[in-house]
Amino acid sequence: MEARVFHTALCDLLGIRHPILQGAMQGAGGPRLVAAVSEAGGLGVLPTFGGTEEQLRRDIEEARRLTDFRFGVNITPMGPAFTESRAKIAIELGIPIVTTGRGDPGTPIVQMLKAAGVLVLPVVPSVGHALRVEEEGADAIIASGSEAGGHVGTVATLPLLPQVVDAVNVPVVAAGGFADGRGFLAALALGASGIQLGTRLIATPESEASPAYKQRLLEASDTETLVTELLTGKPVRALATPALRDYEKLRLRGADPAELGEARRHFRQAVRSGRREEYPAAAGQISGMVRDVRPARDIIEDILKDAAQLAERLGALARADREGGMQEPDGGAS
Repeated sequence: MEARVFHTALCDLLGIRHPILQGAMQGAGGPRLVAAVSEAGGLGVLPTFGGTEEQLRRDIEEARRLTDFRFGVNITPMGPAFTESRAKIAIELGIPIVTTGRGDPGTPIVQMLKAAGVLVLPVVPSVGHALRVEEEGADAIIASGSEAGGHVGTVATLPLLPQVVDAVNVPVVAAGGFADGRGFLAALALGASGIQLGTRLIATPESEASPAYKQRLLEASDTETLVTELLTGKPVRALATPALRDYEKLRLRGADPAELGEARRHFRQAVRSGRREEYPAAAGQISGMVRDVRPARDIIEDILKDAAQLAERLGALARADREGGMQEPDGGAS
């Protein structure tokens, strides 16, 4: 079955072949991964969180050297000055698509981007947030569930996605918990126009993640992530480390500020120690599904192929059910 069967409104909006976006991941999603995803027919997205303006300019130049296909830039609203400066760079350098992090970029920024012809896709963790960014002028919305890696909200993808789809009038991208064709097809069934992949693309040759980061991801089980505010001050889902687990146990039992302060110091010391098991690494709950390092193109092509095969099997089941329903049941009068 042709992968083209999954051509959706998102493909037309963004000018891409396949409705798959790459999540912007600081420390993993550099120009090589962005270019690889775009070359494979999806949309690569450069991160800006944690980087300087000069670094963003260099990353855009490098991505353009690696691919002639379009790619986007993600802006995590880190305050008015940061958000505006990155938006201005995107406009100046002719970036066609901007995704925004799990904060609200605000109407002025959205309108500034749109006035320059930039498509804006905010990442949202709730229906209320989705409605707000749609009113601000979002061209599409990325509904990201609590299964995702990095900054997260509190609602899981399965209930969040259909509620956002029902609430807004723009295409919706599903994010959080996607790694294969089964998840991709499920997202489409729930009304999404595509998916965003993050954690699965960390384990690629093109990813900038360190060997230790990739190895920890390959070894992770389904229960080895947790949500903590210790990394950035906001809820972040990451691979659990001994120091992170200790801190979260103290926090959940209501430890006093002195105990928490000591746990924070222990965490910083553990990170500085350089031990692989203490390396703080954002990752989603699909970590337990990641068992190999494979090129981004192969991952995307397999998702589309497996989803097409699954759709065909489900279609065959539905046809068989309809045909069976037209037959006389066994034991009927002769």
